[in-house]
Amino acid sequence: MQSWTEIKKIENPTEEQQLEAVKLNWYAISLIQNPTENVQKAAFAQNVQAILYVNGGPCAALVESFNSMDDESFGKAIAAEPNLLKFVNRPELLRAAIRTDWKIIRKIDNASDELWAEAVRQNMDAFKLVRHPGEATLVAAIEHDWQIIQDVERPSAKMLVAAVKQDYHAYECLSIKCRTEEMQLAAVRADWRCIELVSRPSENVQMEAVKQNKVALRFIKNPAESVVVYCN
Repeated sequence: MQSWTEIKKIENPTEEQQLEAVKLNWYAISLIQNPTENVQKAAFAQNVQAILYVNGGPCAALVESFNSMDDESFGKAIAAEPNLLKFVNRPELLRAAIRTDWKIIRKIDNASDELWAEAVRQNMDAFKLVRHPGEATLVAAIEHDWQIIQDVERPSAKMLVAAVKQDYHAYECLSIKCRTEEMQLAAVRADWRCIELVSRPSENVQMEAVKQNKVALRFIKNPAESVVVYCN
């Protein structure tokens, strides 16, 4: 076979003929009806994009090979051809692609909250594209700018921790109804100084604060006896 295009003229080519064609040019896969698994893999080995041109769709083994690529190679492949995303069945590969180029998130149908969070971690501009951000995405955004928590009606403990780690005064952004013991505990674990912002902290909250730093006792009005004993 002198030219890979000759495969198109051969009726029912043998696997050997198919292999010969794709070795000359991987794109020959697009001219072969029902290429064998070996032929598909041979074309793929030359160019990952070959998976897009398999007539009748790629075989399961080829899809598995695609999803077995290392993160770096996968990221480069997706950056070069985003349409490859349709064959991805491993979330970790999608995260790797987003780490390579966060804008890829726009090409992923029904992207999960975790994937949006990865995009936001890479670039805050991604947050502007999220219509209904979930907890993971909001945490990622708050890690960029703690003041975002002010716009969340009922922030979770994870969101509060992300905010408090940047500025412990973020605790004051919580509405009274959100200042549950769970949230208080999360806050003082992230930064013990939050104890001075907690009104009538429970014994558990007091103890958690002094465990982080015994200096916290100074900011507790009417500390529990067990807390005083712990600090002495």
